[in-house]
Amino acid sequence: MAANTNFHIAVLPGDGIGLEIMPPTLELLQRVAGSGGVGLTFEHLDAGAETYRRTGTALSEEVLGRLKSADAILLGAMGLPHIRYPDGREIAPQIDLREWLKLYAGVRPVRTFPGLPLPLADPRAQHLDFVLIRESTEGLFSTRTTPHRTENEATDTLKITRAASERLFRFTFELAAQRKASGRPGRVTCVDKANVLGSMVFFRDLFEAEAARHPALNADAAYVDAMALTFLRNPWDLDVLVTENMFGDILSDAGAGLMGGLGFAPSADI
Repeated sequence: MAANTNFHIAVLPGDGIGLEIMPPTLELLQRVAGSGGVGLTFEHLDAGAETYRRTGTALSEEVLGRLKSADAILLGAMGLPHIRYPDGREIAPQIDLREWLKLYAGVRPVRTFPGLPLPLADPRAQHLDFVLIRESTEGLFSTRTTPHRTENEATDTLKITRAASERLFRFTFELAAQRKASGRPGRVTCVDKANVLGSMVFFRDLFEAEAARHPALNADAAYVDAMALTFLRNPWDLDVLVTENMFGDILSDAGAGLMGGLGFAPSADI
């Protein structure tokens, strides 16, 4: 049976700069796809902070249904600081999508090229090539829509489950094996806070169980604060990192900084 070469792409330009960069992005994708004999059909859909301001809904059920029927979703920037929910949170339908569609693996490559305006002076920083995998469906984001809050305190819950972590680690080790086959070290690092938090001990235990199934790959672990230091001192030693939702949120922006800014930072939610 012939492989499918025609794909339906749902396009969410979103807000702010997303509206600006989406037209040239689509033009570039069409050129690349055309040169490879691939057909792309783009369907523009409406979601984001401005959509919420106009309609009272950031991501409608109708749009969600269209997204579910697409082969892939191309997402621009979403959210505007001055448009918020009544509880003070920013509008972030991209997070809703990760949870609703079970997009558990946030893939954040960090790759640099000579000639870009990079923050680190060491010449090795011009040839970075590592990947951060962020769990995107639970962690410290698990109660973001139902926080406990009183006049005197507010509580969010860091949730780690076996099911979400095991599928995350399977994906991570498979990616590391693919990278090793192309010449990368084949090293996976679990980034956690297992010296303080019991949930992170559980996270690391599940990581180590998956690591035992991949003897051809190297596996180690690092505390998130130490990893933040590594990003500044010797990021060229990194290969594949895997971490919890909030830690991944923070470190992925640090990785973008290593590349010269968020505008250079590719990402995908799988």
